[in-house]
Amino acid sequence: MMMIFLIFISNILLADPTWKWTNAIDVVEKHEFYHNNEIIQKPKDVWQTLFAVRYHDSNLKAFKDCVFYKVPGQEAGVLKIKTIAENLKCEQVMYRPGDQEWNNLKAFQFSIQKNLLSLSLTDEKFEITRWDVPLFNVFEKPVPKNLMSSAEYRSARILFLKPYKGKLVIRPEKSKIQNLKQCHMIAEDCSEISPSRCHLCPQGWYEIPNGCGQGPKFCGTITCGTKGAPACRRGYVWQRKEQSFNCREDSSFAYCGKGLQVQCEGNLPYCI
Repeated sequence: MMMIFLIFISNILLADPTWKWTNAIDVVEKHEFYHNNEIIQKPKDVWQTLFAVRYHDSNLKAFKDCVFYKVPGQEAGVLKIKTIAENLKCEQVMYRPGDQEWNNLKAFQFSIQKNLLSLSLTDEKFEITRWDVPLFNVFEKPVPKNLMSSAEYRSARILFLKPYKGKLVIRPEKSKIQNLKQCHMIAEDCSEISPSRCHLCPQGWYEIPNGCGQGPKFCGTITCGTKGAPACRRGYVWQRKEQSFNCREDSSFAYCGKGLQVQCEGNLPYCI
């Protein structure tokens, strides 16, 4: 009877991969383009890193769960989760088998809110599986106060290892930005000219791909791949391979919507 009970518990934990995320330290490596609750439809048949969750296990050792999604196209979608050491990057293991995988998906969407992470999977029978994970330990910097130590300002003082039923209110420092157009400057050789300030954009931001791991970013909102707009990033596999790079000779790192073509202005692709 005890053996059956343990197998039953193991199956529950396997079916719901998010039970350990309630101990999340933070959510990192979030995909730069997908919006909360957006049904992910492109780029088709390409693996994408959606986000990663850093958390502590029962021994307070830190790990990272990388969440990958192969966007449906000619084949059905696949969601997989790979657990790695927290110092590794998810892109290093993107094409390895997942520790857990969900196949034959018609649609997938996710949402990362202040203290809640939600995932929704729709399978080939149009049955929906949803996980809502409270993020008890994700810490936001409080407003600095008199007599507050620098250590207290930089990190959380409490680690919740059990469900927290109270109401935790943290008021983060508010920042405003005005008249800022380019919020993250990236050079032609892919080096970072200045740190990103895009989190200060009042109405969001968008990136123009340039074949680098990250392209220049601008304040505002725009739908990539549409006429007159920046082209969309095809995926992190499609990046410039040579130091000498010319978008007009190789624009495979970007794509436009149906009926449109990529036109390069320098190394920045637009759709016409």
